[in-house]
Amino acid sequence: MLRLKKKLKKRIAIIGIPVATLCVVSYLSLTFFSQGSKSTFAYEHYYENKNENESNGVEIPTEGAVVDIDDDSTEEVVEVIKDHDSVVLDTNPESITVMVNKELSLPSDYIPADLVVPNVTFSIQYYDEKKLMREEAARALEKLFLAASQKGLYFNAVSGYRSYDRQYDIFTNNIKTQGLKHTLAYSAIPGYSEHQTGLSMDVSTKSVNNRLDESFAETPEGIWLKDNAHLYGYIIRYAEDKPDITGYSYEPWHIRYVGKALALYLYENNLSLEEYYNFVPKLDSYSNITINELVANYGIALADMIKPTVIPTATPSPSITPTESVEEEEGTGEETDDETSDGELGDDENSDSTDTEEDGTGGDSDIDPTTSPDEETDGDTTGTVTPTKAPGNQGTVTPTPTVTVAPTQTPGNQGTVTPTPSVTPTQSVTG
Repeated sequence: MLRLKKKLKKRIAIIGIPVATLCVVSYLSLTFFSQGSKSTFAYEHYYENKNENESNGVEIPTEGAVVDIDDDSTEEVVEVIKDHDSVVLDTNPESITVMVNKELSLPSDYIPADLVVPNVTFSIQYYDEKKLMREEAARALEKLFLAASQKGLYFNAVSGYRSYDRQYDIFTNNIKTQGLKHTLAYSAIPGYSEHQTGLSMDVSTKSVNNRLDESFAETPEGIWLKDNAHLYGYIIRYAEDKPDITGYSYEPWHIRYVGKALALYLYENNLSLEEYYNFVPKLDSYSNITINELVANYGIALADMIKPTVIPTATPSPSITPTESVEEEEGTGEETDDETSDGELGDDENSDSTDTEEDGTGGDSDIDPTTSPDEETDGDTTGTVTPTKAPGNQGTVTPTPTVTVAPTQTPGNQGTVTPTPSVTPTQSVTG
């Protein structure tokens, strides 16, 4: 009995120890992988230019969703701007406070080096370059969207970075469809668009179907944005009361990142970026720009601004070859007054009625060219005869409506068809 108990314990140890070890290893593995799944959001996935109906492997937050954004626990120290009397105009494309307007441009080949896709909701579900922003502006936009969502307000990002080439297409297409005056009021000349900086984003909301128009300003989102954008480093770039200064009509949807310090200063002092830099625009000269000046001074091709004229192609009427009918009357042949075209029977120049084949039959003949005249005249000898053209004969042959005898020919015998008086040339039938 004692020996049996020892054997049982030994078997339990042999089986139990491996099983326990396996359980411990499995538990540790599951714990490790669950922690690894909490890695940071992979923004680079957006750069895979897949089919536009795909989401590019990125989870896009829906309305009502709060985006989890990593934030530093330390409070940000914001510089305080006291005045702008001696501010130097910033034209450095890499600066977040650079000023770009209708008179200050960016290099046509300028592309920001730190473009990323902000983790916010967009009006489109597929990848497009207009989802891009410079990284600092993108992170600030994420915080702005998050703060609004906590108030029950939900934005959709519509259009961010815009390359020179894309702005060129937009500008020239607007001229063709909206006209030059409207385009100069709402659209920037290529190289003169803030979107090329990667620091601007057009935003809208679902309640206005993500439209970019002044109706957005009346929505709860539009009202909140106007009062709170500066807390996240953004400004309403083209204010309602400053079109004569900014050069653009009111755009409540267009926000521009300038950093918290400058945004706060501009908001509290009701200043535009032009006023901050003491920049006096020459808007009259801009609004009066002509098509010729766009070609000469801005590098816009004339052909790209002119809507192509569609010249209708005339479809020729089908040529109808009139058929000549011959009245069948006993003893006489009356020709109808049907109009004929050149080369047809009845031509003033007495040309042949039809082109002939090598065998002497007319192309429009009613007689089967494979049938002999004798076979065609069996029975009723009255019928329509289509004349044939004898070699060397250039006269017009008017057929007789009545044929009494089908002409037959024996070797050496020249038979003739007796024409009616209206027929000038006689036609020889040669065997």
